[in-house]
Amino acid sequence: MNIVYCIDAVYNLSGTDIVTIAKANALASIPGNRVWVITAGNPRSLMYRLKNVSVTDLGIRYYEHDSEGLLRAIIDLQKTRKLHKQKLTEFLENVMPDIVISSGVLTKIFLPTLKISSNPVFIRELHADRHYNRDSSKGLIRKLISIYGEWYDFHWKIHAYDKVVVLTERERTGTWKKWDKLEVMPNPITHWTGLLSDGKAKIAVTAGRLAPMKNFSGLINIWSKVVQRHPDWVLQIWGTGDMQKELENQIEQMNMNEYVHLKGYTTEMGEAMSKGSMMVLTSLSESFSLVTLEAMSVGIPTVVYKCPGGIRYLVKDGVTGYLVPLNDEDAFVERVCTLIENDELRKTMGQAALCESEQYKIEKITQRWMELFQDLLDKKRAKKKI
Repeated sequence: MNIVYCIDAVYNLSGTDIVTIAKANALASIPGNRVWVITAGNPRSLMYRLKNVSVTDLGIRYYEHDSEGLLRAIIDLQKTRKLHKQKLTEFLENVMPDIVISSGVLTKIFLPTLKISSNPVFIRELHADRHYNRDSSKGLIRKLISIYGEWYDFHWKIHAYDKVVVLTERERTGTWKKWDKLEVMPNPITHWTGLLSDGKAKIAVTAGRLAPMKNFSGLINIWSKVVQRHPDWVLQIWGTGDMQKELENQIEQMNMNEYVHLKGYTTEMGEAMSKGSMMVLTSLSESFSLVTLEAMSVGIPTVVYKCPGGIRYLVKDGVTGYLVPLNDEDAFVERVCTLIENDELRKTMGQAALCESEQYKIEKITQRWMELFQDLLDKKRAKKKI
């Protein structure tokens, strides 16, 4: 089976990048499969992470003239998109794919309109909540633009795809109702290390981009209350981002240097998680939360905000961890302290989390993808014969 992933770029190890790399590698390891990852413009590449996967960059440069005014940006976007469509069509004609997947932003509008002689199945992956752009937009103009963009995409263009894949059941039964082209497919655990926490270290861990949506500032506030009761516990925050300096200043001003450590970036998240005894996450929105899966896979309980997105489907409240009402810092503190004060509870919840994580092993998720691919191919080929 010839499978092509179309993604904007792979250079910053966002959740979408990490998952796409992991899935491409897993699919390429199956006999009979050939897998390509196609980027639009990728000046800084992490493609070395792709094993037995063909990689092509089309050299498309979007947004080069955005600083020259709105009109120039709109004209440039149309020209660039036309070039993108032309180059991608030529590439796909040469590859003759069975499956073509849009995993980014740049191809989402036009991909299923391309005329490819192999008549492939076109799939759209949604890695964020349907209303993410609208809900995260600041200012009236940006919000209006995002509302129009949502209508243009989700009420018109997306219907050309053969299948649209969302991450959780909430998407299918909630924001999307019961549209028959939807398929629920969770993300896999991208690095199953086999390492397990012994639950003894007085360390809580978390990870993510140092960005406002991750709300690490709120987590630092929470931890300042936790250490008033348990000054022997520390919080490790793994990740990098634009808020690095701001968080450093907050830690300094609150005299929390001894209790909160910004650990920076790591490629060994499973190992980092295994050295902790619980995972804490105060995100304001999470499409799925790979970091929660990583924590579950090393056998530690999680305390997370019940924020918009799929995280409420990963954490079973009172069983594998705790779901805390969004922005209720006091309730979050109490849940953390409950776990700190009860070693046996941490162990029991950690074991339950480990058991729950088994269903997200990449081998199982990859098999589900292959079954979906084959089913869609069979239906499309049968329809063509009629």
